[in-house]
Amino acid sequence: MLQTFLFATYTLVALFFLDATHREGEAQGGQWDLMRILGMLLCLVWPLLLVHVAVLAYRRRQAN
Repeated sequence: MLQTFLFATYTLVALFFLDATHREGEAQGGQWDLMRILGMLLCLVWPLLLVHVAVLAYRRRQAN
């Protein structure tokens, strides 16, 4: 149950930022260049980095 909730939360955050990035690109002319594609990919990756930092902080807390 917790994994489902976490996955759903991650998906919602990623979709929110993907939508914002897509709309921003459309407002700038809608060209699909390398930077726009990279921005879309980073929208999917950065929440994983946040999870990674949270796990590391939890492990350090448990070690002390």
